[in-house]
Amino acid sequence: FIAFSLIASSVYIVNDLLDLNSDRAHPYKKLRPFASGAVSTQNGFTYFLILFISSVILSLYIGINFFLLILSYWIFNLIYSLIFKKIPLLDLFVLALLYTSRVLAGGLATDIEISIWLFAFAFFFFFSLASVKRCSELTNIKNRKTKLVGRDYNADDLPILNILAWSSGFISILVAVLYINSPDVFMLYRKPELLLGICIVLLLWLIKIILDSKRGMIKIDPIIYALRDKYSWVCLMFIVSILYLNFI
Repeated sequence: FIAFSLIASSVYIVNDLLDLNSDRAHPYKKLRPFASGAVSTQNGFTYFLILFISSVILSLYIGINFFLLILSYWIFNLIYSLIFKKIPLLDLFVLALLYTSRVLAGGLATDIEISIWLFAFAFFFFFSLASVKRCSELTNIKNRKTKLVGRDYNADDLPILNILAWSSGFISILVAVLYINSPDVFMLYRKPELLLGICIVLLLWLIKIILDSKRGMIKIDPIIYALRDKYSWVCLMFIVSILYLNFI
């Protein structure tokens, strides 16, 4: 967890340094440390090296496969920042893969095999959140009558992105429901029928997040919004409670 947090943080520093001009033109991102001038670009490069080297050392200690995934994650993120993020729809696919790679990294670090169920659920779930992020950005620029800097999207793309957010979100929930009915579940959980409750809670949470995005309530990132949203915390408490009931 620490190793991946360090490499992800180094990636975000690089992203912010590459996006300086577009961030300075953004009403919210202009308040970020580098865009606002609170932290110099020279210090940013120093912080990047510290975070990157620390992550590499930890990754090598954990294992070669984990290290290779961490390194691939960083390289792919750099390519995303330079190329992929400017290509509509492909940027969502790459983002979903990058988020899902965190799940794969956890499997490598703990020697737990990641099932196709978890991989499919994670990919479609993160694809939905990536679509929600773009929808939020487009909704906000539509309300302000401005352009989306650094992305090749315009307000006319909003209906398509909304459909992608809804459909991929529903597919992720469907994968989870199908998993509950698989033979593996009965060997892992005492009360697998309770897992259906998690699917329902996740479905309600996704619907709310997508609706809030459409209403322009999510300014930058759906995850940051969720961390500040009381409804999201209530949903999380329900999910944790259901998992707890499955292991007592």
